[in-house]
Amino acid sequence: SFTGKWIHPPTEDVVGALDLGGASTQITFLPGTTIDDSSTRTLLRLYGTNYSIYTHSYLCYGQNQALKMLMASLHQGSPSAQQISHPCYPRGYQENITMADLYNSPCVHAPSPPSPTQVLTVTGTGDPVLCSISIQKLFNFSCGANRTCGFNGVYQPPVRGQFFAFSGLYHNLHFLNLTGGQSLSLVNATIWQFCTSKWEKVQKKFPTTNRTHLRDTCAASSYALILLLQGYKFNETTWLTIRFVRQVTNVDVGWTLGYMLNLTNMIPSEIPQRVVGLQRSNWIAATVLLAIMLILIFCLLTVTGCQKNSSGYESL
Repeated sequence: SFTGKWIHPPTEDVVGALDLGGASTQITFLPGTTIDDSSTRTLLRLYGTNYSIYTHSYLCYGQNQALKMLMASLHQGSPSAQQISHPCYPRGYQENITMADLYNSPCVHAPSPPSPTQVLTVTGTGDPVLCSISIQKLFNFSCGANRTCGFNGVYQPPVRGQFFAFSGLYHNLHFLNLTGGQSLSLVNATIWQFCTSKWEKVQKKFPTTNRTHLRDTCAASSYALILLLQGYKFNETTWLTIRFVRQVTNVDVGWTLGYMLNLTNMIPSEIPQRVVGLQRSNWIAATVLLAIMLILIFCLLTVTGCQKNSSGYESL
């Protein structure tokens, strides 16, 4: 504070974090209730104050691995072993991939030993409804009795307070100009419109955008939306508490920065011993002294002005 004392902020001002990387995704926030599952509870001590924080990381549910799992799921559900119809790719898009490229991750399980050199033809169909259904199959949204959860049976209390969403969550929606606090209905409509576009139209509209990024935009933005709404249980009201950001106070945010700050203890757990500031009596005295000085300066300027006016009148 101005007086040099540390002020404990109210819990309502603590901001949660939503991160989407390439291999995993994380949610961290300060719940308003007791955290029932100790495996998701972390004690964080900052400036002499303890915070009991909910946090969980979902491995394999980062964007890159999730889209790879989606492709594998579409392949395994395809009537043809060599053809994949991809509802999240724009209509008219086509590419060839090998089985080795598709099943080269521990997050993707092949039903049988794949032939590495076998070539698969992927064709985009631009179907946002089937795209959402296909993405939802990657999750298990059911929870046990008397238990709140995120997805895959992992305990999670109801989301609470403001959130910063960054990394992949920011970049996916920023490309579609959806990071300015738009309503959920507008976000849904914009993603739907993009997902129904033809590949040729998309390329003309974004001629300088990387081909792979353009191809994955529908899938990635749809995945981010399903993750937030059905995975982390945000709704139309709490959606407005999410701020999609790349920077906070002109600094890029991400898990690497947080890990570094925590590891090096650059943000101290205890209140620093010496605080630059004035005692209450000192800054009150300083304020009074400053006010007196300003009054004296004003009086001096007034007297000087009157003397100048008087001298000018006598000369005239």
